[in-house]
Parts: sequence; C-alpha cells; structure tokens
Amino acid sequence: MKTIRKYFFGMSFLAMCLSAWGQESNLEKYTPSVLLEKGKWESNTFYNLYTQTQITDFDGDDVSLGQRQTFLNAMYQLTFGTSNSRRINLGIDVWATRSLYDSDEGSPFKVLTFAEGDFSRTAVTGIGPRIRYVPFPSINGFSVQSTFLFPVASDLELPQFTGHDRYTWFTQFFYDMKLNNQWRLFLEADFLYRIKRNENQVNFFRLPVSGFLSYFPTPRTTIFTFAQYSPRFQTVSNEVDERFGLSNWFTQVGAGVRYQVWSRLGVEVSYGNFILSRQDGAGYSLNLGLRYIR
Repeated sequence: MKTIRKYFFGMSFLAMCLSAWGQESNLEKYTPSVLLEKGKWESNTFYNLYTQTQITDFDGDDVSLGQRQTFLNAMYQLTFGTSNSRRINLGIDVWATRSLYDSDEGSPFKVLTFAEGDFSRTAVTGIGPRIRYVPFPSINGFSVQSTFLFPVASDLELPQFTGHDRYTWFTQFFYDMKLNNQWRLFLEADFLYRIKRNENQVNFFRLPVSGFLSYFPTPRTTIFTFAQYSPRFQTVSNEVDERFGLSNWFTQVGAGVRYQVWSRLGVEVSYGNFILSRQDGAGYSLNLGLRYIR
C-alpha cells in the first residue's frame, strides 16, 4: 500500500517523455531511450496525488481504512548531457511528500491547501544522484536509468507513513518503438530496492513492469493509455519460520494527455486507478508533469 505512489510516480513521469514526431522539437526528439547531447540540460517536475480509503487483504478483498489517506508527492530532476557520444547523462533527484490522514468523506484535494487532519506531515523524503546510459548502441530505442536516493528526514514511517525511511536503489530499463506515423509503444521494466535504515526494518524490492500505448492526433498532442503490474518480494515471518517470496502486488491502469506548449516545454496530465491488488492499496492517482529541455 505504502509503496504504490513511488512506482506510479517514477512510471507516470516517463509517460510525458513519449513524444510526437513530424515537426521535430526538443520534446519530440528526446524519448526515454534518447539521451542529451553534451552541453544540453533537462528539468523535470512531476506532481503525483495518490489517495485511498481502502486497501485489499490477502484474498484481494477490499478492507475499509475508516479514513482517507492522501499523499502529494513532488519529484524534481535535473539532467545534464556529459558525453560527446551521447551515451551517458548525469543528474540529481529531489523527492518530497506531504501526507494527510483525514475523514474518509474528506476531499483528496484538501492536501493541496496544507490543511490539518488527523495527521499531516511535509518532508523531503530523498535526495540522490542519477545516471542514464545507453549500454548497447546497436539496439535502437533501449536505455537504462539508475538512481540512488538517500533519506533526508527522520522517522518517515512513524507515527504514520509519509515516505520510505530507507535507502532506495531504483533502476529502470526503457524501450520504445515507433509502430507507425501515429502510434508508439513504450515498455519499461524496473528493479526498485528498499534498503533498511535500522534494525527494526527489513529489506524488500519490487519488480514493476509497465506498458504505454501512445497515439498522436497532431504533432503537438499525445494521448496515451498505460498498465502496470508491481509485485513486492521480501522475507516474511510466521510462527514457525521465515521465508522469502512474493508478499503483495498491485495492478493499475490509466490514461493521460501530453501537450507540447512550445519547442522546449511539455505538459502532461494523467489518471491511474489501482484496479487489482493483494495486501496493497486500492486508490487512484492524479498526476501533473512538466518537462523543459534547453
């Protein structure tokens, strides 16, 4: 439940990177698999609002939380072209979150006003370096991005969850292909490893897989749909022994629109719904992204 927003966070940001073709601009040229030339830089800002009033149990049945839990997540990224071969880019990430636990009848947009509820907190949840690279120049449309985030605030998971109070290693594998002049397919596979910060925690990882299908009615407009499956693996204890395996999972689907405002700036809005899960969240996400390349 608590990790859902992070994966959608990273995954939804990539949707706005899927660009139109025709009258090529910066936003059209730099899909996730295409890196910046030396001397260019890129700024990405992504806001994700995830809200839920219920989760699911081991059998996948809905369980009411008796409250609304809302998380407003912000991700800020700077990326720099650093090599003449355009095979390596370097960057830095800053992630921040505001959590709000409120009445289940309350509006999820209340988190935007910084109003108080049963519990609320705002914190910078992670800062860290990032590298993007092309491992195989002979394979068109394939690149890898890896980020390591250091937790900044303390006790992010107590007394209520705001963010992961752990080190995070997040590696993403991108592949996109042009199907024809109006359709493009983008695929992503991730390895997201949460490393414990103290002895009361356990390490775990997720292996999200995602797919986007994009349609371009005009060179400046992209309409896309997506689906993601995200299983979580960790050591689980019971009264007899411990075992390592699948502990929970979720599936989400959604849609969005990306618009090229001008040659250097793209805007995205999208919606995702967590339609199936086991011992995970059952909410929905609203997303806004901005991408600027110079």
